[in-house]
Amino acid sequence: MSKSSSRGRSLSSPAQVVAMLLVFLLLSGAGGVLAAGFAMPAVGVASAVTKASAQMFDELPEDFNILEPSQVSVIKASDGTQIAQFYAENRIVVSLDDISQNMQNAIVAVEDQRFYQHKGVDPTGIVRAVVSNASGGSQGASTLTQQYVRNILIEAGLQNDDDAAVAAAQARTATRKLREIKYALTVEQKYSKQQILEGYLNIASFGPSTYGVEASAQHYFSHSAKDLSVPEAALLAGLTNAPGMYDPVQYPDSAKQRMDWVLQKMYEEEFITAEEYQAAKDTQIADLLKVTDSVGGCGAAGSAAYFCEYVVGEIENSDIYGTSPAERRKLLLRGGLEITTTLDTTKQAAADATIQAYVPTGDPSNVKSALVSVEPGTGRIVAMAQNTNYGDATGSDPTATQISYSADYLHGGMEANGFQPGSAFKTFALAQWYQEGRSGYTVTNTTPRTFGSYEWNISCEPDLHPEPWAPENANPGENGRHSVVDNTALSINVGYAEMLAQMDVCSVTQLAADMGVTKADGDPVDPYPSVVLGGTETTPLAMANAYATFAAHGVYCTPVAIDSITDADGNEMSTPSAGCKQVMSSTAADQVTITLQSVMTSKGTGTAAALSGRPAAGKTGTTDRMDNAWFVGYTPQLATAIWAGHSDGYYAMNQQYIGGRYYATMYGADMPAPMFKSYMDAALAGEPVEGFNQVSLGSGAPSSSNNNSGDSTQTHQTSADSRQNQQDGSADDSRDDADHNTNDDADDED
Repeated sequence: MSKSSSRGRSLSSPAQVVAMLLVFLLLSGAGGVLAAGFAMPAVGVASAVTKASAQMFDELPEDFNILEPSQVSVIKASDGTQIAQFYAENRIVVSLDDISQNMQNAIVAVEDQRFYQHKGVDPTGIVRAVVSNASGGSQGASTLTQQYVRNILIEAGLQNDDDAAVAAAQARTATRKLREIKYALTVEQKYSKQQILEGYLNIASFGPSTYGVEASAQHYFSHSAKDLSVPEAALLAGLTNAPGMYDPVQYPDSAKQRMDWVLQKMYEEEFITAEEYQAAKDTQIADLLKVTDSVGGCGAAGSAAYFCEYVVGEIENSDIYGTSPAERRKLLLRGGLEITTTLDTTKQAAADATIQAYVPTGDPSNVKSALVSVEPGTGRIVAMAQNTNYGDATGSDPTATQISYSADYLHGGMEANGFQPGSAFKTFALAQWYQEGRSGYTVTNTTPRTFGSYEWNISCEPDLHPEPWAPENANPGENGRHSVVDNTALSINVGYAEMLAQMDVCSVTQLAADMGVTKADGDPVDPYPSVVLGGTETTPLAMANAYATFAAHGVYCTPVAIDSITDADGNEMSTPSAGCKQVMSSTAADQVTITLQSVMTSKGTGTAAALSGRPAAGKTGTTDRMDNAWFVGYTPQLATAIWAGHSDGYYAMNQQYIGGRYYATMYGADMPAPMFKSYMDAALAGEPVEGFNQVSLGSGAPSSSNNNSGDSTQTHQTSADSRQNQQDGSADDSRDDADHNTNDDADDED
């Protein structure tokens, strides 16, 4: 046993000495060892403390259950690459076969030389402690089994957030000692010496921040406990006495003295030869250490930190993992989960590279950008990046944040539920248009006019009568008559207002909700007519996933970030379901796709987003004063949303340098569109080129005559679809939102 002061082991009071002597006498009288649960006989001892101790010992419960210690939970990418780990105690539980014999010998030599001889309590050790402490010394009497019991009691208190239980397990009292003794006797009846030694080596602290020999070996030496050498084992074994005092990183001299003392004990116990002893003693601490710091939480996930936060949100908000947030958090921090996620490391690297190339972290413009990608038909989130460092803002890094700009509030996002998408929202009106069987070749009057309060069909809010609304186009060239396809390619505001006036506004907001674009509370966005120009707030993830629904032929899947979870025993656990379902007809979804392809042609606003050698569909979006800019698009395999703006308010991004480039304007086509191309080309490199389904856009085939814009296709108009131009007007809630070609692309929204 250690001759130095042992935390929680010394017998310092007369009461403790009497209690230990009583136990010694009892044990000796019973032939050396008494079974757990024996009836303590009446002992004529004058001390009242002894009588109380005898009664308490007899009243202790006989049963003692071994508690599984807390373990580290690991979050991995889809290819098995570790992203992050979570723990209340940094511990990795391993079998005794995976712990070197050197380590087993070292801990027995320093903590309990008679471990293999006693039955949980060592009478010889008790007498030695009694004699030593009675004469003013400080000698512990706890066996490894007793220490194991103590660690289990402490761990149980920690896991149950029971401070009183933790304090009782650490108290320097006779009561605690007697409890340890009785439980140790019980443990020795139930478990083999190998099981007890394995349990102790996995639960005990072997460093200020590590628990169990495996995590400690990896921390100090960067290799497994299975490969611990003699001096490494001696160093770790010496730490259990006082992990902070003997930490070799902070106090190498003290650690060296302690290590040498352990080596002496190993030699005395004949666990090592004289040659091994001398060679280990000649080894310096600096020659042993190869420290690997293990940082818990999403802060260690690098560019995937915000995706990591999404995964944490999935655990903490799902009843699958517990009935309360505290229970779910406990499972994550202590449950030893292995969480394999949907993150694609190649696509994540491409996302981060694209973000940094266009809007580097810490850019003087203070413009923020987020990119998120979803797999159509599955809802699997494969990439999520933004141009901030994960963490709390500091003087040296004032833009650092733990808030995800891609996700909703429950998954680490902003409580306000995102940013205004501008004309990227028009696609939901387009989807409802086709859902009702209308034609993409229908011609609308796109000359600005005032829409009266009673022109709108708002079935879900029949008492809602919006103020007169006079949306405008971004330039006069968009006035006149344009088809639905051209309204989309050129992002003509008045054309989309005309389309919405022919439908139920509630049907559009409900379809958007069916695709996951909702208010922060999950309800459909308010059915004001101006919503068609993107006045609501939403997240990049919601937009990417909604557009993935079009790529998946009308099948919507709830975003998912977890592919599989196993518990500490390797058992499969349930994961949140994508719940994929058909929310619109496949034909209508494919018609949306064909129409959105026109956005990326030479006449469209998204020319800069066109991919190299593969078809794609998408939509630009910009808000008033150029304070939010978007591009949302997809191929059959991948849907992506890119947002740029400010996280603390809506400020203009035009007429300034961003990422070293000067932007006279900041429309969806100016930065998000080329970012989309850069990312998608890299993310899909090596993947097969897939085409979209070819479907008819309805009756009224287009003709090729020119219109006022000079680059849009004129189509036939039917009397049923035409609307007369009305007098221009203005209103307090007016919204102006349009996207132009790549030289003059705008969505203007108040």
